[in-house]
Amino acid sequence: MDRAPHDPVPDRRLAPHRAVALAAAASVALALAGCASVTPPGAGAPRDAGPARCDALVRAVDRAVDAAGVRDAQHAPHPASPWLRVDRFTASFAASFASAPLDAEALGAWLARMRDADARSREVEVGNLPDTDLAGLAGLASPPDLATPSSSPVVGARAAAPRDALTDALAACGASALAALRADPDAIARVREGARVPDDYSDALRTLGLYPIASLPFGAGVAREEAAMRAAFERHAGRLGDGTTRYLPPVTARTAVALPPPDALGVLRLDASTRDALLAAHAPVWALAGDGPDDRIGRVVLDADDAPRTEPALPTVYGRVAFTRWDGGVRVQLVYTAWFPRRAPAGPLDPLAGRLDAVVLRATLDADGRVAMVDSIHACGCWHLFVPVGPWRVRPAPSKREEWAFVPARLDAVPQGTRLRVRLAARTHAVEGIDAVPDPREDRDGVRYTLVDDDALRRLPRVHGGTRSLFDARGRVPGSERAERWLFWPMGIPDAGSMRQWGRQPTAFVGRRHFDDADLLERRFGRVPADRPEMPPARAPRSP
Repeated sequence: MDRAPHDPVPDRRLAPHRAVALAAAASVALALAGCASVTPPGAGAPRDAGPARCDALVRAVDRAVDAAGVRDAQHAPHPASPWLRVDRFTASFAASFASAPLDAEALGAWLARMRDADARSREVEVGNLPDTDLAGLAGLASPPDLATPSSSPVVGARAAAPRDALTDALAACGASALAALRADPDAIARVREGARVPDDYSDALRTLGLYPIASLPFGAGVAREEAAMRAAFERHAGRLGDGTTRYLPPVTARTAVALPPPDALGVLRLDASTRDALLAAHAPVWALAGDGPDDRIGRVVLDADDAPRTEPALPTVYGRVAFTRWDGGVRVQLVYTAWFPRRAPAGPLDPLAGRLDAVVLRATLDADGRVAMVDSIHACGCWHLFVPVGPWRVRPAPSKREEWAFVPARLDAVPQGTRLRVRLAARTHAVEGIDAVPDPREDRDGVRYTLVDDDALRRLPRVHGGTRSLFDARGRVPGSERAERWLFWPMGIPDAGSMRQWGRQPTAFVGRRHFDDADLLERRFGRVPADRPEMPPARAPRSP
């Protein structure tokens, strides 16, 4: 997958400045006795000097991160350890380690996922710290000669060294903490008990808003919205590409991507190249019904005032690989997000209009790497819909009032050599249809977009230097607020309508549901019994 120009997300190659930073981190690791070595006899330092210094380092960094407002919200901090963070998928394995004997390999893979989430989050947070805040931390993580003052004009290796040294020192401490944790059964029990992600609903708002009563008219409103969406799918069936601007995926080889074996949790061991190949192989065609300035897919950038906007001259779709648990195993999910300048108002009092808009399309693969489910939301979590691919039936909802699984259409298959196509309405960017079309490799009429790592949004280059996340510490995009938040708060979703970060997207007003729930599909969709076929007849892929 391509990186954005000047994309600060590292590519893990050992650049010269990274080598300097690693050398500095090595010095730190040696100094942190518990992190890399044993204090020599007679040195006079207490045996717990390493852990103590690691604790001091992480506390100082957390204070600086919170003071600067650069906390990353993609993963939840783990209450049992400052060196672990958790997402909903990883948290779903906690019950597997509730009783002895524990599977040591699976436990190690589980803990490693949480450790890696923390390491990546801290890399983002330290990367976004202003130089003035970084200067006060450099002495904790690097020798004095590497602590470049923020006012220094030096750029390149020496300018990057303090930030990299701090990140690497945190990583060294985290690795040491993980090793100690794995040897402590009581600590493992605390990790298991605390491995959960708070949901993004507010019980206080629901109580104040008299949710049991208020949800009745809201539920009726949701039913009307779903009826309108279903009608749009039916209206455009068979002509999704009519009168549209088409954004086409990058040209890739016509070869299936070989899936590697899973780890002890059942999670595929996907390296960076395989992730990029999977995302490129399944990247969809976007058919825009509108051709106005607000209907152009663009790259997210920051202006001189640090306000986010989209650059239509750089058509870009952001890709991410995620995982879910469904149909008896762990399944790969390919997530694609297209960003627009705004949702234009339909009139002077449109509560849904606002700056920035984004549509998320997700393809869940089966055990053989074929698309088995497609679902979509806007990045606010709104308008969640499902398009099953193949023999899936909707399981009964626990309550008739709950938003459960809106299915406006079905597909029989997405064969190799075809791609998903999603039609978006003008102005609202509402999804009006999803189908499969032949891969438009030779098509020269559409606009080719670039596929970029979704994590690039966590570190966007600033005009005057440094980086900043698109998202705030709550996982929302500042400046994307909608007036609907003043109307919809009784449903318990704070700041309803704002664009949100991956992992922070509630998708139901009535009930509770998150886009990244590990059991989202497992609870809602099961296979149709072989003796009770319920699927519509097959449809051939249509022309793009």
